[in-house]
Amino acid sequence: MKSDISARIGTIDALTMGLTQVGRRPWLIIIPAAIDLILWLTPQLSVAGLLQKFLLVWEALLRAAYPPAQFAAMADLLTAARQAMAQVGGQINLAEMITGSWLAAPSVLAVTQATRLTLVSDMILAPIGLSLPLPRVIAAPWRPAPVEVTNLWAVLGIMVALWLASQVLATVYLRWAAQGRPGREGEASPAQDRWAGPRGFLALVVRLALFSLILSVVVFMLRIPLALAATLLFFSGSAAAAVLFALIGGMTLWVLLWSLTSVFFVSETVLLDQHPLWRGLLHSLAMVRLNGLPTVGLVLVINLLMLGFRAVWGFVGQSPLGALVAILGNSYLATAMLLAVYTYYEDLSRRWRALLAQSAARGQQHRE
Repeated sequence: MKSDISARIGTIDALTMGLTQVGRRPWLIIIPAAIDLILWLTPQLSVAGLLQKFLLVWEALLRAAYPPAQFAAMADLLTAARQAMAQVGGQINLAEMITGSWLAAPSVLAVTQATRLTLVSDMILAPIGLSLPLPRVIAAPWRPAPVEVTNLWAVLGIMVALWLASQVLATVYLRWAAQGRPGREGEASPAQDRWAGPRGFLALVVRLALFSLILSVVVFMLRIPLALAATLLFFSGSAAAAVLFALIGGMTLWVLLWSLTSVFFVSETVLLDQHPLWRGLLHSLAMVRLNGLPTVGLVLVINLLMLGFRAVWGFVGQSPLGALVAILGNSYLATAMLLAVYTYYEDLSRRWRALLAQSAARGQQHRE
């Protein structure tokens, strides 16, 4: 029997098609560009003062728990902790939570982000200190002074509100990019679109936000053994602790890469194929399992492109005009990568359906 399975669209073909499609629909970069412009122009929501308060409480607890001689011996540790806390406090901007969705476009301004297009550099390597010291886009000269948020409940409220806003914006971005692209013959008609209308859109937001939340919890749980090993290495400094940290670190990195790659297409299964979330998870796992190496290749190439151009944008963005160019260029590239993922997924889905149909036909022939 002649195979109905078409030739695979490779990573380079998908990336080329993504760059071409966004060139024909440049308005798709509006949402990621607007988010970065907001971060560039609005004042930093700083928590430096709140972190200093926590540091003072921690020092008071140490002073109460240890004798004066032992506390004095910890002077170097306290000095390092103060310097690290000051550095972290100067970098944290609560407004960057607007980029906090796994499905959002990577920001050229946010220091910490966890998007799937930068999962290797930002979700796997950066948390264990393996991120590259890349140049950053300068702040706008007319940017107002930082706004200190000194109340813990206010910090939590801002983070939750901005995280929810990031889920809504990411859903709008994904759905907008999915509409009007070529090759939509197999999709449902507008009358059959379960995500149409305010209620359908809200249902889509809830599903994608729930997926992002579940994924964040899973990633956090996977990092706990690595954090414990790092703590043991920090306090003991022994060779055995270093070997244990290396073993646990290698295993954690591999499990993280496998897990995040396996669920890479969940949003496409939900958005494009209109599957329930649980079925989308299973569908993504099954497709990646049968196309593991090509999918890992796609993920790695996209991550390398985004990381390499992050360095380019940092060099370009050392002036206000250069910063604007970097924001627009990063938005263009991120949108092209999203459309490349759509193209790759649709080809993968077509091949998957053809394989299932072929298997069903063979089963029918065998029964006859």
